[in-house]
Amino acid sequence: MLAIFKREFKSYLRSFIGPLFIAAVIFMFSLFFTIFNLMGLSNNINGSLYNLGYWGLMFLIPILSMRAFSEERKNKTDQLILTAPVSVGSIVFGKFLAIVAIFAIPVAFICVMPLVLNLFGDVPLLWNYTSILGFFLYGVMLIAICIFISNLSDNPLICAVISILIILLGNLSSNFYNSLNSTFAKNLLASTIDFSTRMAKMMTGNCDVTSIVYFVSVTALFLVLSVQIIQKRRYSVSKKNFSITAYSSVTVIILIAAVIAANMAALQIPDEIREADVTAQNLYSLTADSEKIAKEITDDITLYFFAQEDDAQSKTKDESIEKILKQYASLNDHISLKYIDPVLNPQFAKNYTDSSVAYSSVIVVNETNGRSKVINYNDMFESTMDYQTYQQSITGYDSEGELTYALQYVCLSDDDMMNAYSITGHNEISFTSKFSDVLDKDNIKVSELSLLTSEKVPDDCKLLILNTPLVDYSEDEANKVIDYLNNGGNALIITFYKTDGELTNFGKILDYYGASLEEGNVIIEADANNYVAGSDPYYILPELGTDTITSSITSQGFGSVFAPLCQAISYTAKDDVTVTELLKSSDSAYLQSITNPDDKSENGPYIIGLKAVKELDSGSSTAVIYSSGDMFTEGADQMVQGNNVRLFANSINALVTFDKELVTIPAKDAETPLSIKGSYCIFMMAGFAALVLVIFFAGLAVWIIRRRK
Repeated sequence: MLAIFKREFKSYLRSFIGPLFIAAVIFMFSLFFTIFNLMGLSNNINGSLYNLGYWGLMFLIPILSMRAFSEERKNKTDQLILTAPVSVGSIVFGKFLAIVAIFAIPVAFICVMPLVLNLFGDVPLLWNYTSILGFFLYGVMLIAICIFISNLSDNPLICAVISILIILLGNLSSNFYNSLNSTFAKNLLASTIDFSTRMAKMMTGNCDVTSIVYFVSVTALFLVLSVQIIQKRRYSVSKKNFSITAYSSVTVIILIAAVIAANMAALQIPDEIREADVTAQNLYSLTADSEKIAKEITDDITLYFFAQEDDAQSKTKDESIEKILKQYASLNDHISLKYIDPVLNPQFAKNYTDSSVAYSSVIVVNETNGRSKVINYNDMFESTMDYQTYQQSITGYDSEGELTYALQYVCLSDDDMMNAYSITGHNEISFTSKFSDVLDKDNIKVSELSLLTSEKVPDDCKLLILNTPLVDYSEDEANKVIDYLNNGGNALIITFYKTDGELTNFGKILDYYGASLEEGNVIIEADANNYVAGSDPYYILPELGTDTITSSITSQGFGSVFAPLCQAISYTAKDDVTVTELLKSSDSAYLQSITNPDDKSENGPYIIGLKAVKELDSGSSTAVIYSSGDMFTEGADQMVQGNNVRLFANSINALVTFDKELVTIPAKDAETPLSIKGSYCIFMMAGFAALVLVIFFAGLAVWIIRRRK
């Protein structure tokens, strides 16, 4: 076998096909690497590997392997091998190892790339090398398949075409069998012909034993089938002369059945044994806090997962969420997981919410006290919008955070809830779901309050919300709010710019803290570093002050917040009021009249947000005031990757004293962007090009020299 390996390996290197294959693989990988990692600043090469494996190896490996046996048959040199004093298995395995060794050369180059990326930031090396392992095993399996195909014809070109078609079918198979109604048929086909899904599983950061079993078993199967085909040509088989080592249809059937059985059996291994979380953030594993909370639950909890239970290959089911749900259920007998097929039970969600519920959403229900919490699929991911391409990309995974919060929430009693009231009746704008969820997570129940029909702000009010009134308060309404503040109440006040009319009585509430608005004017930011590039200068990225509300944003390097269409807040110093400036414009900003653009004021800075604490005879009253009504919307938040939500949550925490705080599990980052200078990118791209050209022309030179001898 060793002699055959050496002969074949040298043959590939001395012919043009070996260097061409190596150069082509490195070239295609370099292309994807440049797009995803150098330009996209991704710290994970799984995207580059998947595209190379799915599209590149589909064509490159058949071209490399097509001559393994077909060319021997075409040149009639196969008879020399078949009559040689070596076993057929040694012949097949020797040729197989030679092609694998050629394939391993560019894979070795790829193995260096995570180390190169590690020079520019934090790189999850274990995840990257698990992806490389999946890519390598996938390629080795394709080599075994192509060697088998090369035994079927003496025309290498026909063998290459057939191999490409089979690989294409294997990669696309999941698109066809997922439409089948039979679960057994789906799992059977997934265990036999699904190629790319297995490779993808190895690249998601979840090292799955089933994928390794699949690649190894299918590789072994096609190598044995190749041996069987050669045995058929080497021996004369008849009913009188039967040998188990000779070609046998029964043997082939047994081998195929064994591979299918092995793969289906692997699917039955418990998740905690057959899967390993290799992500840097442990995306598929629960934190110690979540495990502790789940184990301490004494109420009966049901996790309703909107997906088909037995559809392992369903594209409508998020397996990462399913894995997390199974871990919760395994920690406590009081927690059970049930699957709800939205097709078969379209009205089920109506029992818990009026909103639509998407596939892979979860409803957490406390069967003991009847409390429930709906977690929509999109809420379990953090994403950002690229406004150049208008494409969203996932920046964080929050399934554990949402589920752990929901488990705590449904176990609360009504006495544990805190009441907040949002004043209505002045054309106020409601908070979008992302910001309402912040209040829910803080265990705050928000109710609407009309001061026209209520004698006063309710005594159980822990927080009063005055959100973007467009119509002025009456004097009586303003006095009711001030009475509440005089009794130690706290308020979140958000204003919205107006083109006409003044909010005189509303201004009295602001004046309680010595604050006032420059109504009728909008802040124009003249410093290009303080507004969104390519947009209008009133889309401001304000400077952050020093306070607990802003510290988590500045200390963790999250950047700035986004404040569009701001009014200027001014304040008069009062002995009993302490003011902290939270957000402000640059010194070069100015005010411009909304109705008369030529009417401009002197340069700033201008305050956009502040916190005011008024000392009372007994205690104090705190207000957080922002002058951009569009700040706390999902569109504004996406512009700064969640910073506006952080600011909103921190503001609530500064205003409310929690009687019973819920443990918060932060979202897990999808990846940490790299910091690569443009000059380094150009240098590496030039290095890739030089390496590819050296390999290509070196192989070409060797081939030409040998042709002339």
